[in-house]
Amino acid sequence: MKNKKNPLVGSGQGTSTLSMSAAETQMKLMSAMLPQAERPSFQKANWPTAGWSMSTPESQGMHASALAKMLKIFRHQAVHSVAVIRNGYVVAEAYNDRTNTELPQDMKSVTKSITSALVGIALSEGKLESVHQQAADFFPEWESDPSKSTITIKHLLSMTSGIAWDNNNEQSSTEMMYSPDWVQYILERRARVAPGTSFNYSNGDAHLLSAMLSRAVGETMYEYAQSRLFGPLGITNTSWNHDPQGRTIGAWAMALTLRDMAKLGYLYLNEGEWEGQAIIPKAWVQESLNKKVALNYSNGTQGGYGFYWWSKTLPQGLIKGSKKAYDMFYASGSGGRRIYVVPELQLVVALTAESDDADMPERLLHQVVQAIRSDNPLPENVIAGDELERAVRLFKMEIES
Repeated sequence: MKNKKNPLVGSGQGTSTLSMSAAETQMKLMSAMLPQAERPSFQKANWPTAGWSMSTPESQGMHASALAKMLKIFRHQAVHSVAVIRNGYVVAEAYNDRTNTELPQDMKSVTKSITSALVGIALSEGKLESVHQQAADFFPEWESDPSKSTITIKHLLSMTSGIAWDNNNEQSSTEMMYSPDWVQYILERRARVAPGTSFNYSNGDAHLLSAMLSRAVGETMYEYAQSRLFGPLGITNTSWNHDPQGRTIGAWAMALTLRDMAKLGYLYLNEGEWEGQAIIPKAWVQESLNKKVALNYSNGTQGGYGFYWWSKTLPQGLIKGSKKAYDMFYASGSGGRRIYVVPELQLVVALTAESDDADMPERLLHQVVQAIRSDNPLPENVIAGDELERAVRLFKMEIES
């Protein structure tokens, strides 16, 4: 959702190249000399607080040639950047001519998943009472309304507040942005249905949560995120817009680098733990991912919605020789911003895009999953590695529109 009064963050220009370091080349050659029986099993990488560890795909049981194919296909489908992490290692990443490793990119509604994380942290600190705490505790004007007075944090997190929100052409979100007080605009919306009875995607629900959290913790949500979430993860290159009253926008307007987006996925893959510390309570991560709403998509697939996190089951047979269907969850933003996590495969895929094809990001994920061949390291393939490097360089080249 674009803020027409404030330009979108993360829209700058920049270039970068991805090359294999001397250490990585040496690791590649040494591994290629080992017989298969002598190859080491997967070892967990160091925590990426100061930066991600790099690895060849084969060292993490993936085929470099399959990842090269993915990049060649999706280079032409409005993908700006993509990073593939397995077992805590970056096995492939690529950027187009307008992005690079150091450039924070606008995440659109992926922002909501960060809002969800911060609510969980505030609950663990006792700043918020529980998910059943009523919004009217923060907005007394709702106390006399028979429906609005019963809206809880849980309703707002699961998009079941019942407050009217028109998503046709982003009507309500646009009206909110042009209003002098965004929170007041939300508070004055009519109650459409009883809270908890119907799912309706609402940027208003998420922004109202930001205002509530700010009152509870005594600082803006962005300030709270910097000390409680971003700081421990080593995330420093950020921006996050605010409304006319200075409240952090709870629904969108967060910008992170692609690698830092992947850190958030890795945090949730590890159930909120980071370097032995519980950044987000494990119970909150699990509750956030539990399906609160069942969803049917236009392409015939099914999924669920938790607390600003989406979930699905991948199609059977994506991995050669396996008929298993793997569960995954993800943060989602318009245009194709995604943070995908497939726990059983120890896989995180972060991508940014500006595409009208809502199904494109999931097809990209399928291609990545198809690159997985083993739960153990594979023989190194120098030729395939060179093919992947060429695909990364080609991805960086400007594509004529």
